[in-house]
Amino acid sequence: MLCMAEPIGVLDRNSGPELIYGGYANRRGEISLFGETLVYRINFKNRTVQQRPPLNHGAQARYDAARPGEQFEYGRVSFRRLDHPEIEEICSSGSFRVRPKLI
Repeated sequence: MLCMAEPIGVLDRNSGPELIYGGYANRRGEISLFGETLVYRINFKNRTVQQRPPLNHGAQARYDAARPGEQFEYGRVSFRRLDHPEIEEICSSGSFRVRPKLI
């Protein structure tokens, strides 16, 4: 998914650890983190993650062009690329239970 050589953090899931390479927040404050092949939407209140498909090529290109902490837009919607300390803080905040994937 991302062209990063090293992971930023490790997300502790009940199904095992997942290396995290990046992430973003939408305008509602919902957080998504990039694993090797999947995206994980984080729910802090319930301590769960939900697996999501990876970004499409256009959205991924916009994400890659933004620096950590900067805003980027895709399809008239604003997102903010998370910086490394934010991702590390999320990953070190404890374990998360994996919720079933939506169909």
